[in-house]
Parts: sequence; C-alpha cells; structure tokens
Amino acid sequence: MNIGERIIKLREKRGWSQRELSRRIDINVSVMNRIESGERPVKDQELLKLSNVLEVSTDYLLGKEDSENDNLFFFDMDGLTPEEIEDIKEHIEYVKWKSGQREK
Repeated sequence: MNIGERIIKLREKRGWSQRELSRRIDINVSVMNRIESGERPVKDQELLKLSNVLEVSTDYLLGKEDSENDNLFFFDMDGLTPEEIEDIKEHIEYVKWKSGQREK
C-alpha cells in the first residue's frame, strides 16, 4: 500500500472528505487529490501535518510500519518484554473502547 492509499484509508475511516482533510492540514484540495492519486509527492511539512491529524506515525504513512497503531510514545520502555508492550497496547485499545461506550 502506497502513501496515497494509506491516507485515503485513514481519511475514510474518519468519515472525512478530501476537502475536510485538506482544510485540516491547510493545503488546497487539488493538491490533496494529487497526493492521494500518487501524482505528487508529499512534502516534509505536509507529512508531519498528516501524521498529526490522522494520528499515525510518519513511518506508517511512508510504509515503514505495517500497523497504524505502532506509535506508542512512552518515555521509559527499557526492560519491557514484547509481551508487556503488547499488554500496554491492548490496555490502550480497551480504554479507547470504554471511552467510546460512554459517548453512546
């Protein structure tokens, strides 16, 4: 999956149009269209804005990570086993789910 396809997937997951995503990162909708179609490369500052707005790492957008949820930002993960890190990820997903249940 290329960067344009990843952006489309994340945008649609949020229910946003190209126009809405363009507005959120402050670029012209025609530029966003060309980025998503692969006709235009993403500039560094656009990549950072997309990463922040879509809540994924730049590595995920660039295809260096397969999972959009691998961007845990902890200050001290030294000494944690892969299983413990997975437990943390699962807990975060549970907290997100629980938050969604309260909103309903």
